[in-house]
Amino acid sequence: MTFYSDALGLTGTRSDAADHVRLGWGAGQWALELHDGEVGLDHFAIEVPDPGELEELIDRMRNAGVVVEHLAAHGGHPESFVLFDPDGRRVEWHGRVDRVAEHAADPGRRPVRLQHITLATTAMRELVDFYVDVLGFRVSDRMGETFTWLRCGAEHHTVALVESDSPRKLDHFSFDLDSWVDFKVWCDRLSAMGLQVVWGPGRHGPGNNLFIMFDDPSGYHIELSSEMEQYHDDLAQYTPRVWLPAERTVNLWGGVPDWRRPQFEDD
Repeated sequence: MTFYSDALGLTGTRSDAADHVRLGWGAGQWALELHDGEVGLDHFAIEVPDPGELEELIDRMRNAGVVVEHLAAHGGHPESFVLFDPDGRRVEWHGRVDRVAEHAADPGRRPVRLQHITLATTAMRELVDFYVDVLGFRVSDRMGETFTWLRCGAEHHTVALVESDSPRKLDHFSFDLDSWVDFKVWCDRLSAMGLQVVWGPGRHGPGNNLFIMFDDPSGYHIELSSEMEQYHDDLAQYTPRVWLPAERTVNLWGGVPDWRRPQFEDD
């Protein structure tokens, strides 16, 4: 918890379970939850602000034969619905939370918000079908059979999938910065804390977003990102782009770390 407080300005609150800590920037706006146990992803959650849309989504999942568990609001946690994806990964859906703290971002102290999560899977096609056909995501981009970027809103991706046998079932998660200028502040800040930037600065091809990455004490890759490509599905029809399985696809400026190279080893 100290690492995320010092590095990202997150504040912690004990949850209902004594060994769980929720980290966020404002009442109800939790970005991370930490708890004791084996290193790995326990769950991730998606907010659906429109009550009617959330109800429609739950009905669609149940009609598709997906078991959905209802959890009543408790403590600072909103009412939510829980399901498991084909990888056995726990996914929570909930209504609107208080996001007022997002408008008080200080680029020298904290990111604006949690932006996206990238999941590790060995069943890419099955997982894409589930997130698209059952959960209603749209495919923004693909890179061969090793990467798929999925959106459920205006941003290029909220969830991305990468072919990997990582037992953690998580590749990385990303926080949004306000602008390119903030990257200089954050690189200097991380350096002053003794934290190494393990990838970047760079620009992804899919999403066109700027990025840097660094690691937490457990070895999780944390991305800071800005200028994510926007989609307007209510105004236009988009065809998913298919990118070459090349290193420059994931970094137009060139260069990838060793842990990213397995996605290109067969090229």
